[in-house]
Amino acid sequence: MQRRDFLTAATAAGLAAVLPTADAQAADAASERRYILLETYFTQNADKRDALVAKFDEILIPERNKLGFDKVGVFTLNADLNKGDRGAEPFANAVFVVSEAATLDALATLQDRSVAEGSNALNTSDDLDFVDQEVSALLAFPTQPQITVPFTNEGRVLQLRTYNSPNFERNFAKEKMFDVRGELDLFRRCGMAPVFFGRTLFGSMAPNIAYMLSFPNDEARREGWSKFVNSDEWKEMSGEKEFARTATRIRNLFLKPSPKSQI
Repeated sequence: MQRRDFLTAATAAGLAAVLPTADAQAADAASERRYILLETYFTQNADKRDALVAKFDEILIPERNKLGFDKVGVFTLNADLNKGDRGAEPFANAVFVVSEAATLDALATLQDRSVAEGSNALNTSDDLDFVDQEVSALLAFPTQPQITVPFTNEGRVLQLRTYNSPNFERNFAKEKMFDVRGELDLFRRCGMAPVFFGRTLFGSMAPNIAYMLSFPNDEARREGWSKFVNSDEWKEMSGEKEFARTATRIRNLFLKPSPKSQI
């Protein structure tokens, strides 16, 4: 099978999996859904991390924009908000990059095109910029089909959460809980502004749902979550048997944007 044929088949299979009873309206909504690339670069120390952030701001973001990625976010761990969380410790010197594309092929060929365009953000350093990398490809939810940028102020807080499910059936149920049952809509009504919501097609911790929320400051984050967890609507849906065991392992990371992050 040719590479392009494989990618086309993979895209079709991914859409079929999330639209098992697709009608015309659902198909139209699916056509607007973006593929989200979530990259995590692990560096050796804080100096390396900060140097990589500067390099991504000056070189990687414009390169991605040139290649058709109109929103590129660069982030590091918010040490103050993650203080005391042992699960966040491995990411202390990590740099996160979030991009989106209209097709899976655009993600699959990103590095090929970057090198062909003379990219030097990741490929021309004489020194070791990062020691490891994790990459995940997500398909955005129908009710949050594209990345949005709710806030752009300097003190904004980004929250990246990953919900691991025990199997794919429970993973699909968690997506339904967000997208059909109304959990995502409740987030919005509680002032918890989504950046993206997606189901991981390929990547670490699969099967999982990953999403990012944006808040103008930490006070707004605390208020939003308090409204959510104390709402009667959340108490009702979280107790429904249909959605039991849909998130058995949760990774919660607070991030801060780089100076030139577009998200």
